[in-house]
Formats: sequence, C-alpha cells, structure tokens
Amino acid sequence: METVETKRLIMRRLMPEDYLEMAAWDMDERVYKYLLGNACKTPEEPLAWLPKKDPNSKTNILMLVKEKADGHAVGIYALNHEVERDVWTLSYVNRYDDWGKGYTVEGMKALMDHAVREYGARTFEAECAKENEGSARVMQKLGMVYDHDSSYSKSDGSKTFESVVYLLTVDD
Repeated sequence: METVETKRLIMRRLMPEDYLEMAAWDMDERVYKYLLGNACKTPEEPLAWLPKKDPNSKTNILMLVKEKADGHAVGIYALNHEVERDVWTLSYVNRYDDWGKGYTVEGMKALMDHAVREYGARTFEAECAKENEGSARVMQKLGMVYDHDSSYSKSDGSKTFESVVYLLTVDD
C-alpha cells in the first residue's frame, strides 16, 4: 500500500474501514466551518462515499494521516489531479485537537513531494476562505503564492465564502 512518512507522521491510502477514526473530525462542527460539506451526524455517514474511492487512483490521492508517536488519526490529506488543467488541488482536514501543531505543513509538503516524484506533479493549487487565516498560513508555509480571489459555497448552499486561491509551480 502506498505510504508517505515524515518525522512525526505516517500517511497511507484511506480505506472504508477507517470510518470510525474519521469520526474524530467528521462529527465536529468546528472542523467543518470552512469545508464544502457539513459535519456528520453519525460515524457511519462516510460509508456512503468511502467504498467508491479507488485506493489505487493516480489522480485522487486520499491519505489517512496518523501520528507516529501514539498512532492516533490526525486527519485526511488529499491531492486531486485535474487532468485537463494539469493542476493538483490540495485539501486537508485535521481533528480539532491537532490544529496548530504543524502537522498539515509537514504532511502536505511530504505528500506534494511524493506527487512530484511518483506522478510527475508540477503545479499545485489550493483555495481557502479569506477569513480562514490558519489555512492561508499553511499554504504560504508550503511555498504557495497568491494567485487570485474567488468564492465558493458549501455543498448545501447554506453559506458562501469569499476566498483566495494559491498556486505553487515546481521547477524540473
């Protein structure tokens, strides 16, 4: 199974049986404030989509992130290759009690480096709500730079956010 390791983290492809560990963030409204979806009401809700994800996909890389020291699930880090634009969009979600520990920068940097080596990724893109200063700092620490303003809405249309899009192009 595809894995990526850092000093503090180990990441492997997300599997349907991970749904119970995902409840640590999936059922937390604080975590879902700026995400497209809404917090789950039950731990089983991800089972509606998890089995449909191909753990061997070369274009949709979904990784379960675990802390090496105690093995707890930190979150999910993802890269999605938009083939027509040849851009890899990044996304991430961490359990609330792991915010501010630097895991996202450490893990996403390693995952992006992995995508460059294994999949030939060259351009990365990420978007966050303008008011989400924590995610903006993550993107900047990853070396991404402001590209343009935009907006996005939650999947159910309940909220729209003014947003900022960041880019990073990796040289050969």
